[in-house]
Amino acid sequence: MAVLLFDLPPIGADREYDAGGQRNLTRSGTLTGEGRAANLVNMPPLQIAVLPDTADARLLVDLTSHASDLSEAAHALGCALDAGEGSSLWEPLTSHAVTAYVRPFIVSNVRARLDEMPEVSGLPPNLRSVHDRIRKYRNTTIAHSQSELVMPLPITILNDEGHGVDIIGVTVAHPMPYAFAQRFAELIAASEDIVDQATQPVLERLRAWLRDMTPEMISGWQQPEIVHAMDADFTAARARKRLPRFTTYGRVEHLAGQEQPEGRQ
Repeated sequence: MAVLLFDLPPIGADREYDAGGQRNLTRSGTLTGEGRAANLVNMPPLQIAVLPDTADARLLVDLTSHASDLSEAAHALGCALDAGEGSSLWEPLTSHAVTAYVRPFIVSNVRARLDEMPEVSGLPPNLRSVHDRIRKYRNTTIAHSQSELVMPLPITILNDEGHGVDIIGVTVAHPMPYAFAQRFAELIAASEDIVDQATQPVLERLRAWLRDMTPEMISGWQQPEIVHAMDADFTAARARKRLPRFTTYGRVEHLAGQEQPEGRQ
């Protein structure tokens, strides 16, 4: 049977953590980089086949993609709340959480917007204002520098007599307040639940369809193209297509005492 061999966690595992307490999985069962080594030690490889391109398969892909973004937002914001508002990690982690959360709600060339999918229910009324503020915060402050939360200034340093002795540029910025971050966490969790609820009937339909598929049929399904490249060639210029294609980047490391290729140190 023509299938790919992948090392994957059990699909459906909602929350898993490695020995250091870091989350390894998104809600959709996607293994993240920091958890890969810890999970693969004890996980046998699973034989899988990628479903052919159908309306429900495309819908599952879009919902899985949105679930991955929301889980990324939840992870970043959870790390920020653990680090604390006074931590140097607070601003970059909350900013990344905002970026990841808003991705499902903006125009994309490869998937439907989450808030325009008829299969997905709307946000609870008590969280809509939080959602709107997060989107505006992303647009005016995180993605662009246009809001009053950031104030770049040209200033002069004065001596004791009040004379200017130097000129520098400084930026005053206000990060996300802790109380609002807690509301943001509620919003992300509610959005994850909404996507989960929309995904379940799609899975049920696909599972019913799968029962009629024979091994011979499955062996003819087209599989993803996996491309290996060197990390020096890393790029994000290629957009996703309906036919899955994935590039993995790596490097060659030489053990001490081994002869190095000419031109490399």
